Amino acid sequence: MKENAVLINTARAELIEKDGLLKVLKSGKNIFVGVDVYDNEPVYDANYELLKMNNVICTPHLGYVEKNGYEIYFGKAFENVVNYINGNPTNIANPDTLN
Repeated sequence: MKENAVLINTARAELIEKDGLLKVLKSGKNIFVGVDVYDNEPVYDANYELLKMNNVICTPHLGYVEKNGYEIYFGKAFENVVNYINGNPTNIANPDTLN
């Protein structure tokens, strides 16, 4: 990686060579990393090396979470439950199962 590079991995830990990232980070290069996925999840070890580095931001595999998205997602889910309880099911993938 070149100086001042930024690497973000929110997809799969396996996309980056297991010890390669640590090797680059320890090399002294001025790089920045954001990770949301790990070889072993969840990360319980407070001594996990990436957690101690000033140029690394680690999120707990929740980097995709965004308040409005969750409000829409759970709002629709609860709306569907209430509608079902009230005898007016909505958003049924297989309506034949209701008969």
